[in-house]
Amino acid sequence: MKRKKMSRPELVELEEGRSRLGTYERDTPPQPERSQVPPIGGVEGMEMMFRQLAAGSGSEQAEAGPRTWKYEPLWQLSMSDPHTGLVNQLLLHDRLSNALSRRQRHGGQVIVIHIALTNLSQIHSELGYTVGNDVIWEVSRRLTSHLRNEDTVGRVGGSELVAVMTVDDERAAEILHERLETELKGPFIVSNRSVHVSAALGMALAKNAESAEEVLARADRAA
Repeated sequence: MKRKKMSRPELVELEEGRSRLGTYERDTPPQPERSQVPPIGGVEGMEMMFRQLAAGSGSEQAEAGPRTWKYEPLWQLSMSDPHTGLVNQLLLHDRLSNALSRRQRHGGQVIVIHIALTNLSQIHSELGYTVGNDVIWEVSRRLTSHLRNEDTVGRVGGSELVAVMTVDDERAAEILHERLETELKGPFIVSNRSVHVSAALGMALAKNAESAEEVLARADRAA
């Protein structure tokens, strides 16, 4: 079978296409190897991603400290629960890991308290989700009002909260646990009505060389 002979205009168009293709291939920057791409994970990885986005947008504050960073509101939103304002599970884990590291260097006790609101589903069913969400917000407010600025309370599930604190000894941890348990027993006034909240609290004191996952798991089982 004979090949069709191309006309001169068709040959010119083909050669121009090849030329453009060669130029595109030469101008395309080499792609980094997989081993050269820095892994992104955890809080540090999230912050790196946001700062790279800031740098890519031409922000002069991409290298600035966190308090002067243009994208700080977006960063805070990604690290917090949108309803209660508490830290989310990722940031809670990071702060617990840091507290355990400080304990290894300076001593003290790291306490984790897991709070499960056991009748929240019933509140949602009987009173509606608006009342249930208000209950979660009020529980969060009560918990944070009894803790110090250096302590952390996070929301790790729809009806689960976790508090991370550093205390001097086991007795101080027990007192704090009892105080929070008593505080959650009182009625909550939400949406102009009194609502009773049933909460199960589990406490775990960090042991030597114990990871954040292990302490959280023990507190969860104790609830």
